[in-house]
Parts: sequence; structure tokens; C-alpha cells
Amino acid sequence: MLRRWWLPLISAADPRLTWVCPQQPEQDAEAVRLARFPREATAMLAGQIGPVANLRSSSGCGLRLATDSPWVDLHLTRLRHHQPFPSSVALEVEHATGVTAVHGPDVRERQGNVVVRLPTGLERDGPLTPIALWLPLISTCAVAGISLADGAVVESAPAPAPRWLAIGDSLTQGFSVQSPLDAWVPRLSRQLGLPCWNLGVGGIKIEPDVFHWALETRVWDVVTIALGSNHAWRQSDTDAVVEPALRLAQFACAGPHRRIVWILPPWKPCETGKGPADFQGMPLGPDVGVRAGQIRAALRTALMPLAPRLVLASDHVPEDVRLLPDGLHPAAHGSAIIAERVRTFLL
Repeated sequence: MLRRWWLPLISAADPRLTWVCPQQPEQDAEAVRLARFPREATAMLAGQIGPVANLRSSSGCGLRLATDSPWVDLHLTRLRHHQPFPSSVALEVEHATGVTAVHGPDVRERQGNVVVRLPTGLERDGPLTPIALWLPLISTCAVAGISLADGAVVESAPAPAPRWLAIGDSLTQGFSVQSPLDAWVPRLSRQLGLPCWNLGVGGIKIEPDVFHWALETRVWDVVTIALGSNHAWRQSDTDAVVEPALRLAQFACAGPHRRIVWILPPWKPCETGKGPADFQGMPLGPDVGVRAGQIRAALRTALMPLAPRLVLASDHVPEDVRLLPDGLHPAAHGSAIIAERVRTFLL
């Protein structure tokens, strides 16, 4: 349910709100913006309009608190959309017996200041229960605060330490999936108990320097790298895919991380002459399909010598054009299949 701004606001500056994001929250007088990448990363991608916009999204970012309120209003501001598909926020209620997911309404047709009410199912004067509010996967926004039912109690709910670093492109970021809980990364994060930093960036090629900082931040239980697909748009990028892939893979393998998985670029319908003719104006012809196959083969050959330190994963996207309506990305059902197939490589 979309709401207006008339209820008392617990501002973003309230210390009882715990922010979940890779960077220190950026706070001004009105709101908090949750950043995934340091500012230097934007400079590294200067001139790449799509990746820069996606770099600024808050995929996998949110806030936590504990409450007994039967509902919570999430106050978004500066909401902007960069893709034409539906977009929403989501809520997880962390009961002692399990987690309840609540998917918000589509806010794609709204911009600027938007308030979304999400039911928690909690009862006033009941036990304080941790909840997590998740921001849209692709759109950019800031958080002005939250509102709760009159008399509801709110306390802090610390965030668990992140254990999984997910590096990737649009498929990792969650393109075409409406709810922040339905993409394959958040599905596996919850299923496996692996709190995650989602560093997926739609449109990005293999850019080692953009991700080095994250690999140096901490020791990760799992690192996944799912890059390479965006080298298929031009032959010159296809021919140059191996060198940056080796640099990034070797940098990751040199660290103390416990498990490192490179997820090879997936099958695309254009490889078999199927699917739409373009993706948002970018041709998806047979030549793109041929280059996608070349990239997959080249990365497999180049990265195999790093085994067993580096695990190669493939065949995670089913060869079913119905699951990739835009020719590249799945909706919720396809994401669930991807999560199931990738799961075995993370364990």
C-alpha cells in the first residue's frame, strides 16, 4: 500500500535504526542514502552511463529494527528508476520460528517522495521482533525514515556480519525481478544463512579495480564472481575478456577467502536464434550469441588452471526462452531455478 506523509516520522538519524550496506551510510539533513561502492568506483567507470547508474543503486541494502508494530511505513525520497520493469521494496519479519516475507507493491510509476506501508503480522504489546526492510534492486533512492503504529515500541536490531561477497553484473544485481527478495542472490542468502554484499552492476564488464576494495575488506566465507557477459556486445571486448578475468580471479585467489566461485556467463536465447531481437535497443542477434559462446569457452580455458582454489560454475540458467522474457534476465520463477542450481557450488 502506498501512503502519504502524515504520520509521525522516526527519522533516518535515529540510532535505533541499523543500516545494512557495504559503505558508511551517507546522511544529510533529510535522509540517508545507502551506497554499495566507494566514490572512486564511479570515476573508474566514467562515461559508462548504464553501469554508473546501476552502481548507485541500493541492491541488497536496507535497514533493521525490532518492534511490535503491526505495520511499518517506509519513507523513501529521491526515488528514481533506471529500468522499465516493476520495482518494489520488501520486508522480512524474523520470528523465532522462521522468517516471514512481505513483498511491497510496484512503485515503478512513482518517483520522488514515496511512502510504502508493509504489514508485519505482529501484535502490539507482543514480543519485540527483528524486521528487515529491503530497498529496490535497481532504482536509486534515499530513506527519510519510518513510521509505526501509535504506541509501538522500537529498538535496535543489529545486522549479522556479511559472509558472502557477490560480484557480478545485472543477473547478480537482480534485473527484471520486482521484489528485492525474489532475485537469486537474496534467495540463497536467506536459505544458506549467508548475509551478503550484493555488488552486482548491470552493464559492467570485467573491471578488477572496481571490486578490489571489497576483496580486501574482510575474509569472506564465499566469494562469487559472475562477470563476462557484457563483453559479448562487441568483438573487441570479447577478444579482451581473458586478461581482466585472470587479474580478478588471481587477486581473489591470493586472499584468505574460504571458497571462491566463478560463475561462467549463462546461456542466452540468441545463441540458438531465439528470444527478442534486442534488449533495450541493443541487438541480440546471432553474432551476440556466437560471442557469448566464445566468452564462456575462453573463460573456462583460462580459469581452469586455478582449480581447486577457484571453482567454476556453469549451466545455472535453464535453456528455456520462456524464463528469459527480455532475452537476458529471468523474473521471479527463473531466479528461483538459478538459486537452486547455484546453491550446490556454494556449499
